[in-house]
Amino acid sequence: MAMEKHFIQEGIIRSEIETFLRHELEGAGYSGINIQKTPLATRVVLYVEKPPLVIGKKGRRINKLTKFLKEKYGIDNPAIDVQAVENPNLDANIVARRIAQSLEKGMNRRRVVYKAVRSAMGSGARGVEIILAGKIIGKGGRAKQEKYLQGYMRKVGDSAKLVRQGSTQAYLKAGVIGVTVKIVPPDIVFPDQIEVIPKAKPVEAVEESKIAEKAVEKAAEKPMEKLAEKLAEKPMEKLAEKPMEKLAEKPMEKLAEKPVEKLPVAMAPIVAEEKEETIGEEDESKTEEAKTAKKAKEKKTPKKIETDEDIEEIAVEITEKLEEL
Repeated sequence: MAMEKHFIQEGIIRSEIETFLRHELEGAGYSGINIQKTPLATRVVLYVEKPPLVIGKKGRRINKLTKFLKEKYGIDNPAIDVQAVENPNLDANIVARRIAQSLEKGMNRRRVVYKAVRSAMGSGARGVEIILAGKIIGKGGRAKQEKYLQGYMRKVGDSAKLVRQGSTQAYLKAGVIGVTVKIVPPDIVFPDQIEVIPKAKPVEAVEESKIAEKAVEKAAEKPMEKLAEKLAEKPMEKLAEKPMEKLAEKPMEKLAEKPVEKLPVAMAPIVAEEKEETIGEEDESKTEEAKTAKKAKEKKTPKKIETDEDIEEIAVEITEKLEEL
């Protein structure tokens, strides 16, 4: 029983601390508290919308809170750590407190609630539910309840524990209105959530499709019209830039540059005769020298003719050379 009473007493102290901080830090946008006990100190983490209002000028307000928690609630060596809420539109306690403050100012409840729903969904929430309960209509009216729901919401089972929930009260002349806000944050993954992964294409098919796409793009970049323009830029007149005169740069006179001595003995008379024909316009002295050279070389017989077979071989060689010429 002693242990049970101890835990009950700690729960009562925690509830009183939250009630006190919610009332004390109402202007700073109080969201929640987290108490962690360590051997050296008791760490108290405060989550608020506006941390500078909690700290105060030169830390006066936070020192005052530390002293109050130590004296009134008996917390051993409390160390308060103030942290800002990343996205106030996704915090259920802050949204509920905003709605309650707007209702206390006399604003239209539907307009206030729909604005809060749109801001939460715009911040990435998967689902939002806001419940107003009490004398909503006004003085003399009956108490009733209104629900405003948008998106996906889990209400039962273990998945409901993942939903952020906050509640507060708005005190009006007609009576008290309870405000309850439930928000499903965007990073929550429920146990029964199933995601279908599409079948991936083979690597070879993907590469072939990429190659085909590149080929189509290149073909589209160079249409047939551009090819026609390029052909039109090069007219047929350019083909005539090289006249036929260049073909005559190598006259037949160069054929006679090779001396007759280098040719075989059997070919000497034939080449000498062709040389005489090409040099028709030369001086008579050159023709006489050519004739003398022809006679001198005709007398030379490097190959001995001993039999009729040798004569026939020479005749065959001469006839073959003549046919080639």
